[in-house]
Amino acid sequence: MRLFFLLSLTLILFTACSTTTYNKSISKGKIDNPDIVITSIDKQFTLQGEFTSPFQSSTRYNSLQMPDKDLVNAYRNALHKGAQHVRIQLPSEKEAFYGVLALDKADQDGMGPGVKSYKIIIPQPYINAAKEGKISVVYEYYKLKNDGMIDVSDIKERSWILWLSDKDVFQ
Repeated sequence: MRLFFLLSLTLILFTACSTTTYNKSISKGKIDNPDIVITSIDKQFTLQGEFTSPFQSSTRYNSLQMPDKDLVNAYRNALHKGAQHVRIQLPSEKEAFYGVLALDKADQDGMGPGVKSYKIIIPQPYINAAKEGKISVVYEYYKLKNDGMIDVSDIKERSWILWLSDKDVFQ
């Protein structure tokens, strides 16, 4: 009986201290450059300028679980968690790029504009880095509110992630 009580108490402690609950849907977004067009490979959606989110993925990659340097190869797992295989038409490039786009829900304790809407920005250095079959990754971070029990100030959640390359390496 005592063992059962200790196990129950331990289980309650570990489940009650969980800091991440992804339940805030993000329904709107904007691609910063109106000349950039993102289209799903299966042509189910096209995003340009302001958009309504056509899907919600569940990649759940925060900065403690997955450092930036490890994110490059995470697109395979993201595809299994609802991210979409896309083509990206960039105004600076003649040929469209390929990519994987994750549009995640936000953590209930998330703060800042990244939990209200997606703002997709693809800087030119990331485009340049995605040539010759190399993969470049862009994303948006948001921070978490401290709940007083656990310091979460170092955790950065990603609301959206875009893996891109000039070759279709994402199949």
